[in-house]
Amino acid sequence: MWSSMNRVRVSTLGTGFAAAIVAAATTYLVDPRSGRRRRALLRGRMSRIVRQADDFLGKAGRDARQRAHGAYDVAVSRFRSGVIDDGILVERIRAELGRLSSHPGAIEVSCSKRVARLGGDILEDEVATVLHGVRRVRGVRQVMNEMRIRSEAGNVPSLQGGSGMHPAPRFEYLQARWSPAPRLLAGTAGFAMIIAGLVRRSAPGCALAAGGVALLGRSITNTPVSSLFSARRSACDDVVVQKTIEVYADVDAAYSRWRDMQNFPIFMNHVREVRKIDDTHYHWKVDGPGGAPVEWDAEVSADIPAELIAWRTMKGASVQSSGLVQFEPTNYGGTRIHMCLSYRPPTNGTGYVVAKIFGKERRPPTNRGRTRSRTFMEETGATPDAAAGATRH
Repeated sequence: MWSSMNRVRVSTLGTGFAAAIVAAATTYLVDPRSGRRRRALLRGRMSRIVRQADDFLGKAGRDARQRAHGAYDVAVSRFRSGVIDDGILVERIRAELGRLSSHPGAIEVSCSKRVARLGGDILEDEVATVLHGVRRVRGVRQVMNEMRIRSEAGNVPSLQGGSGMHPAPRFEYLQARWSPAPRLLAGTAGFAMIIAGLVRRSAPGCALAAGGVALLGRSITNTPVSSLFSARRSACDDVVVQKTIEVYADVDAAYSRWRDMQNFPIFMNHVREVRKIDDTHYHWKVDGPGGAPVEWDAEVSADIPAELIAWRTMKGASVQSSGLVQFEPTNYGGTRIHMCLSYRPPTNGTGYVVAKIFGKERRPPTNRGRTRSRTFMEETGATPDAAAGATRH
């Protein structure tokens, strides 16, 4: 049992944490320089969240009604007297065979008065599994085995190839992705756990609230908890974007503009600042999850004038990113620019939860900057008829 002093400490800590969040949010939104833009972005994100929530609730409602209708039909059919249609029984058996046999198409199925007859060819090591599974099909009273048992596929055409057996259906909450209705139920339960944990103001309450946060995050992102808050990183976490643009500018001028990375904020979306440290090292500041700034240092790893530029983040940076830009002269005297950017968001799944809640996606800031990139290079006057060099800012 916690003492009253411990309860007071937990309450004070929670109050202080909430006050810090409110103060940070207020400072962020009323900033004289960017407050108006941030408030407009926040209103847009909130409108988007409301629309997505309304759409999700509609899907969850339809999913719940369909599940209830299906459960009702199953329950009624178990107590309903009379003869089950043979065609329906055959379809049930065929659906089950996909999970019992590696060659379900080789098995012939027919039914009469709830008696299933199995013919065709089957591998010896699958006979017991198939017979046991078909007996368990709802509505089957008896199974007649008339199948030709083969010790190996040999030259039997129907037993050649095969895509393998389909896995048996798993319980909804053991699947990697949840349907809308279970997601809504889990999210509601997670929110209730958070409230109940905060009200308790004790160690068990903190544990309950933490579990609620995990459950709520799982339902919002529809991502397994094991990867949601995992610190491990894999290639699957990377987002890779490849783009090609053509500009009416000399290849040397286009290279010169790209080589000065301090120009990136002009045409790369969400890049706030790229500050030059020395000739090969730059400090980046970009909009991270929820609009919070994320910073790191990057180095130019390859530089061939008028051909290519490559860069990558320094070891130990919170965000792992790399880029490669290649320059190719066109027949009409312009430049074709090939870009390949790889981006891995901070804190892996945790950053994804924050981004999901605030309506931010984990993607490199290049999609909407393509037009600005072309305009920026062509408005400088760096055309094929102009000088090869370009003035740097």
